[in-house]
Amino acid sequence: MLESFERVVAIAASAVFLALAVLTATRGRRESALALPTALLCADLFAYLGFEVVGELTEAAPWEWLEAAAAAASGALLFHLVLAFVGARRTHRAALVVVYAYFGAVALSSLAPLAQPAWAAYPGGERWALAMLGGTVPAFALAAFLLVRYHRRAAGEERARTQLFVAAVAVGVGGAASDLASLAGAPAIPHLAGPGMLLSALLLSALALRARFVAGGVRTAVVTALLVAVLGVVAQLVVFRAFGGATAALVIGTLLVSLVVLAAARAIWSAATEVRERTAHLATLGRLSAQMAHDIRNPLAAIRGAAQYLEEELRRGGALADQAELIELIVEQSARLDRVVDEYGRLGRAKARRAATDVDALVEGVAERAQRALAAGATIAIRAEPGAAGEAQLDAELVTTALENLVRNAVEALGARGGAIVVGARRDGARVELSVADDGPGMDARTLERADQDFFTTKADGSGLGLAFARRVAEAHGGALAIESASGRGTTVRLRLLDVQPTP
Repeated sequence: MLESFERVVAIAASAVFLALAVLTATRGRRESALALPTALLCADLFAYLGFEVVGELTEAAPWEWLEAAAAAASGALLFHLVLAFVGARRTHRAALVVVYAYFGAVALSSLAPLAQPAWAAYPGGERWALAMLGGTVPAFALAAFLLVRYHRRAAGEERARTQLFVAAVAVGVGGAASDLASLAGAPAIPHLAGPGMLLSALLLSALALRARFVAGGVRTAVVTALLVAVLGVVAQLVVFRAFGGATAALVIGTLLVSLVVLAAARAIWSAATEVRERTAHLATLGRLSAQMAHDIRNPLAAIRGAAQYLEEELRRGGALADQAELIELIVEQSARLDRVVDEYGRLGRAKARRAATDVDALVEGVAERAQRALAAGATIAIRAEPGAAGEAQLDAELVTTALENLVRNAVEALGARGGAIVVGARRDGARVELSVADDGPGMDARTLERADQDFFTTKADGSGLGLAFARRVAEAHGGALAIESASGRGTTVRLRLLDVQPTP
């Protein structure tokens, strides 16, 4: 039975979890790897705490069974959130499947008394606690290892966010483990799950705002989510008080309250979604326009300057025959403008015009031009590393532009600190792999999760088109773009292209 203080703590924690679930579900950034796992975990913990309070108010066993099932599900969901935070969902996919299977089995067995009354003593009992500990200890030993390793590699703001997340996980798991140990028969173990849940909820809320995986308009979204959560919890308590003696009415009332809360959150989200999508669309168009304007402005300025000079020469009675270089410049830059327009058109159509291309020479040319373009005294060294890739059927112009964009990104990442950039090429059977590697600051796990999305950029004045263009080029050649990066360990972007031999 819950004491009154523990009940207040549980209600407060459930309100915070519900608010965070609503906030991340309705306002979470689509590109964030943390929004959805956080929303699911917080919704489950809200249900767990709600079942706990209902069980105390009604003294009905089915609520305790539901509480035990929700507690088991939270173990798998929290492990999933840890893997998402450290960017290890792909590398530890097998462990994630095993953890979901194990805790899913515990959750289902917690509901067994609904069909087999003989199991009534199992949920929340000693055997159930031992089963929970049997999954919690190995799963979160691995989670702790991954978090410690990630913390050692993190720096600056990312290190602070990691510390906040570690604290939230440690407090939540530690509090739950104390209750499990007590249920399993360990002597003199205090019950800390309630306070641990509340503190963990507050820490997760701070992390959600600090890690910026909630979309814009955060202040309004937080206030709205808290209001929905408070109203939901109050309505739930009213239902418990009114129908505490009638299980069927209590179940129906609980479902109605949950549906109203979900409907309110859905209505708020729907009202904001259209505006957000329109804003995102306009932002994308703005970035595309900015990049196109940048690509057009330089040749256009050269043409205008040459034309103005020729106009002045004609006014002074000069002869055009003496200005062959300027006329050649106008023709050359006009052709360049035509190529720019053509490249943007092909980017939209994603079509490659393949021709026999010396891959190693292409890579060497990109590196040489990039090195020459750097200002005098630059501390960045750009070199080619051809790998006997030989000749391939590629669209040389598109591939060259893609590599130049990737090299430009690497130069901007290195900045004033300087460093090295390697433009490489190698052949793997029918595939050609081109790469641009730098030894710059690299990216943290969540930035890497978003980096391969169209128009993503971490620079205030960036367009995010460099990687988008490179990906389109790779896809136009039947290949793909791959990014490898870690904080403090540089970044490598690989273009994997399929060499399609011409039809005889």
